[in-house]
Amino acid sequence: MNTQIKTLLIASLISAGALRSHADPSVILPDFKEDRTVALTQTVYLKEIPEGTKELRMWVPVPTDRNWQRVLNLKVESAPGEWKIVPQANGAGDFVYAEVKNPAPGETRVQISCVVERVGVHFPLENTLSGASFQPQAFGKTLDTKVPLMGADHNATQLANEACGEERDLAKQSMLLLKKVSEVADHYSKDPTKPHCGIGSAEDCMNNGGGCCTDLHSLFISMARARQVPSRMQYGYRLLDGKEGSEYNPGYRCWVEYFVPGAGWVPTDIVAADNADESNPYRWSSLSPYRVWLWEGRSFELTPEAAAGPIDTMTCGWAEIDGKPVNPLPFLDGSPSNLTRTVSYKILTHNRPENSPKLPE
Repeated sequence: MNTQIKTLLIASLISAGALRSHADPSVILPDFKEDRTVALTQTVYLKEIPEGTKELRMWVPVPTDRNWQRVLNLKVESAPGEWKIVPQANGAGDFVYAEVKNPAPGETRVQISCVVERVGVHFPLENTLSGASFQPQAFGKTLDTKVPLMGADHNATQLANEACGEERDLAKQSMLLLKKVSEVADHYSKDPTKPHCGIGSAEDCMNNGGGCCTDLHSLFISMARARQVPSRMQYGYRLLDGKEGSEYNPGYRCWVEYFVPGAGWVPTDIVAADNADESNPYRWSSLSPYRVWLWEGRSFELTPEAAAGPIDTMTCGWAEIDGKPVNPLPFLDGSPSNLTRTVSYKILTHNRPENSPKLPE
């Protein structure tokens, strides 16, 4: 494992709060299963800018350093009008913000290039007790049960209590909640009859028995917070091996992080886990290196502030034309949004132990 990857691991462990004595039984250290480095080009397009537009504003998330991710040599290759890279509040990532007066009609784009190093991790929580102390008052919004689309209403709370019963250990509760979501809800990749793209709602997920990745992870967050398990949403996309060398639309992918005393923030993609082989020992409480992190959270204010106010649903960025938001979701007929993204990448290094099961993608 190279020096940069080792630096990334140390930084992630410090952030997770897990760098204490290995002999301490309350510490739950992750297993580092894979690491991968890619040279990445990401392009976000805004199409069908109307004739006569007076002002165009775009907020485009770009890869930056985060738990299990290190970004090198980031360069903005092209962007319209006056632009700058703006760190968002509360660690929600870095965005290219572009503002254009009297833009030409048609199409514009924001393109960046960088090198992304990622580490794939697995936290052994299946039969673990998280014996370390826990202070809920320190976790603020990650325990908020009243947020839009992820609120812990009566139904979500009842489902969480059904899953956990009298269990109070956060590690065991987390595993029970993850598995309960996979039991009651399916991603559309597993069941094509489920909604393919919606606003990402816990309530919709329960009503429909599944949906998109944000639906499933919103349900988990609402249930986790109902049980006083801190949890938060993460957004990005996946870079699967078969797509190397081509330019394609990766869609988007979200996953969750939940806090376990002694381990810190544990990442998990419920969709990947649910689609993985049941014999895979790394099925749960893991995250593969086959993805790129862009931002954290929902219902947050963009910087600079958007006319639309707090953003609940975003896939590849945000745009406003004369103060009106561009719908980030596909049109009702299934055609893509006017705000889309493509990526292309080359794998520079990829290390995985021989004969080791692959982390769920």
